[in-house]
Amino acid sequence: MTVTRPMKEHGYGKYSWAVLTSALLVALSMNLTLFSPGPVLNSIRQELHTSFAEIGLIFTVPAIILSLLTVIGGVLADSVGVRKVAGTGAVLLGLGGLLRATAQDFFSFLLFTTLFAVGLGLALPNLPKAISGWFPESAVGSASGIYVLGFPLGASLASGATPYLAEATRGWQGAFVGWGLITLIFAAVWWIVVREPRRSSSGASRSFRLPKSVLHNFSLWIVAACLFLNTTIFSIEVAWFPTVLAERGASAQEAGVMVSLFALGNMAAAFAVPILSDRIGLRRPFLWAFAGVSAIVVVSLIVTPPAAAWVILPILGFAAAGPFAMGFLLPADFVEYSYLGSASGIVLSVGWLGIGSGSWLAGFLRDLSGSFFTTLVALIICSLVIVALAFILPETGRRGRARKLLEAVGS
Repeated sequence: MTVTRPMKEHGYGKYSWAVLTSALLVALSMNLTLFSPGPVLNSIRQELHTSFAEIGLIFTVPAIILSLLTVIGGVLADSVGVRKVAGTGAVLLGLGGLLRATAQDFFSFLLFTTLFAVGLGLALPNLPKAISGWFPESAVGSASGIYVLGFPLGASLASGATPYLAEATRGWQGAFVGWGLITLIFAAVWWIVVREPRRSSSGASRSFRLPKSVLHNFSLWIVAACLFLNTTIFSIEVAWFPTVLAERGASAQEAGVMVSLFALGNMAAAFAVPILSDRIGLRRPFLWAFAGVSAIVVVSLIVTPPAAAWVILPILGFAAAGPFAMGFLLPADFVEYSYLGSASGIVLSVGWLGIGSGSWLAGFLRDLSGSFFTTLVALIICSLVIVALAFILPETGRRGRARKLLEAVGS
C-alpha cells in the first residue's frame, strides 16, 4: 500500500517544530492530569470519605473511557480537522483537572475525572496525525520520539511534584488547581499555534464512520494487539512492582527508588526509539527485539537475588518503551493520511484497554496463586507474544520500503 502525505519531503521548516512543541505540551498535560492524584490518593480518600476500592476507580474509569472514545476522536479529526478535535480535548483535560479541586464528594470527583477522560479520548489519537501532517515522512519517527517523551515526563512530574505543590498550597485541591491552570495554558498554546496541515482538507473524509479500508487493515490490528500487550505489561510493572519488591525484602523507600529507575529507562527509550527507527530505517526490530529483551529481563528478575533489581529495572523500563513508541508511529505506515486519525484511534483504543486490565490481572493472579510468580510469568508470555506478532507485520521502515521497490522493479 502506498501511503501519501499532505506535504513534500522537505517539510515546512520552523513551523513544524512549533506544532511539535504544542503536541509535546498536550502529551505532557495528559499524563500530568491522569497521574497527579497518585501521590495524594490517601488524602483524597480520607477527605471524600470513600473506600480504597472506590478511589481506585479514578484510574480505571479514564482507561475505560479512553478506550471507548479514541476511535470517535480519530474519526472526528478525519472529518472536521485535527486542530479542532485535539484542541477541544486539550481544553476538556484542563477543565476536568481543574474542577476536581472543587469536588465535595466522591461522585463529583469521579464526574470531573470523566470530563478530563473525554478530553483524553479526543486529543490522544490526533497527536500522531498532527505530527505526520507537518513533518516529512523521513522525519516523522524523530518528531514522534520528541512528543511521545511528553507522556513519561508528565507522569514523572505528576508523581514527583504533586506532593510539594500540595504542601505549598495547603492541600491536594491547590495542587489540582495549579496543574489544571497549566494544562489550560498548554491547550491555549495548541489553539494559537496549530493549523490544519496543508492540503489535508482536500483529502479529509466527511463521513463520521470508520472507513472499511481501516477496519479491514490486518496490519493495523496487529499493531493494536502489540500495544494492548505492552500497556498490560507496563501497567502491571508500574502498579505492582513496588509490592513485588517489598515482598522480596525491599523497604518501601528502596522499592520506590527502584521503580523510579524503571521510569527513567522508560523515558529514555520513548525518546530514542522513534529516532533510531528513522535513522536505521527499520520498524519491526523495535517490537520484537525490545519485547524479547523484556522477557529475558523479567526471567532474570525471577532467578536473581532481590538486590539485582537495581540493575534490572532500568533495563526493563527501557525495553518496555519500544513497543509503546511504535504504537504511535506505525499507524502512519499502514493507512492514507486522510484516515490516520481513525487508524490511530483504533490502535490506541485497543492499546489502552491494557492499562485498565493489567493491574487487575496482576492482583487476580496474586490472589489465585498466593504469590507474584504467576504475574511475572504472565509478563514473560505477553512479551513473547509481541515478539511473535512482530514477525507477522511487514517491514515499513525506509530500508523495507526500498527493498520492496527493488523487488517490484525486478519483477
